[in-house]
Amino acid sequence: MIHKKHLEYLGLSDKEAVVYIELLRSDSLSGIELSRATNIKKATVYLIIDSLISKSLIREIKVGKRIHFKAESPDQFKVIFDKKKYELESQMKNIQEIIFELKSIERKVGQKPSVTYYEGKEAVRESLHEYTGQMGYSPGDDYGIYSYDLIEKIFSKKDIEEIDNKRIENNVKFKAIYTGGNKFIPNKSNQELIKIAQDKFPIESEILIFNDEVRIHTLGKDIFGIAIKNKEFATTMKSLIDYIFSLRK
Repeated sequence: MIHKKHLEYLGLSDKEAVVYIELLRSDSLSGIELSRATNIKKATVYLIIDSLISKSLIREIKVGKRIHFKAESPDQFKVIFDKKKYELESQMKNIQEIIFELKSIERKVGQKPSVTYYEGKEAVRESLHEYTGQMGYSPGDDYGIYSYDLIEKIFSKKDIEEIDNKRIENNVKFKAIYTGGNKFIPNKSNQELIKIAQDKFPIESEILIFNDEVRIHTLGKDIFGIAIKNKEFATTMKSLIDYIFSLRK
């Protein structure tokens, strides 16, 4: 048995559902007859009638000299919802066009940097794991500037191997400038490295650049990290490293 709750689900108010069901049960009714049959005040019934007419769910008919109201077939709900579906699809198309235009503006004016801070050794280790975690989703070139000696004091060999393995797994090329005391790190197949003298050009922080993100880890007495997500900043840092590599050729 149809319940007014079903009609409320289709978008009718509680009283609209009562009036529509009453008209479905009858051939036609006048406003006064509807008021009596539904126990809804006459003034309110006429407001509901106007609303249902505007939704194409009832119509006026003449019975003798009097105005009556007759319910349209329930099939009308499908017509209404097909129309709403078309309107929603048109709105979605407009929304997509607006989003495209807004993104175009965003590219022109730049994106506000997103900055996250990390303090302490464990927090910086967490930052490192976040950094390697994202490589599986956005493959691309990975850039860096670091002191190998400082990294060894802060991170375990397992941490360092995890980064290398993530790059290899995801076919990420690593281009970096580093210092390392008397140590030399041989280039792997996915790496391109330049070693510089620590005494002439001291490096006391680690800088990692991947896609639109730059992570800076200070590895001295006070350990903290900063993650900056900004396309312009990341592009600038990559360009500086690329420029240094171009001087070597």
